[in-house]
Amino acid sequence: MAYSHYTSFFLIVIPLLLTFCIGICFAENGQKTVGNWLEIASPDDPAVIEVGQFAVDQHNKDTNSTLKFQSVVKGDTQIVGGMNWRLTIEVKDDNSIKNCEAYVYEQTLQKVRKLISFTTL
Repeated sequence: MAYSHYTSFFLIVIPLLLTFCIGICFAENGQKTVGNWLEIASPDDPAVIEVGQFAVDQHNKDTNSTLKFQSVVKGDTQIVGGMNWRLTIEVKDDNSIKNCEAYVYEQTLQKVRKLISFTTL
C-alpha cells in the first residue's frame, strides 16, 4: 500500500505542529505560561516603567490626584487576550512616599491600554 503525500502530511507534519503548539504554552520549568502570573525579571525595564507611569497618570486623571511616579518596586504579568500587568509602584504624595498596586490591561497590537484598578497599600 503506497502512502500519498497527504498521508505523510498527516502522519508527520500535524503531530509536529501540535507538539510545537503545546510546547509554546509551557515555560522551561513546566509552568503553563498562558493564564499564570509570571514575575517580572527587571522592574527597571523601560517597558515596565512605561506601564507604571501610565497607571499613575491615569489614576491622577480619574481621581484628580497629584501622585508622582517614583519607580516600579516589583510586578507580574499574565498572558490573556493581551497582557495583564500587576505592579507595585512607589509614588510620592506631597512629601510622603507610599506604595500602590496597579492592574493594567494592554493589547499592544490594538494599541489598547487600560487601568483596571489602583489601590494604596
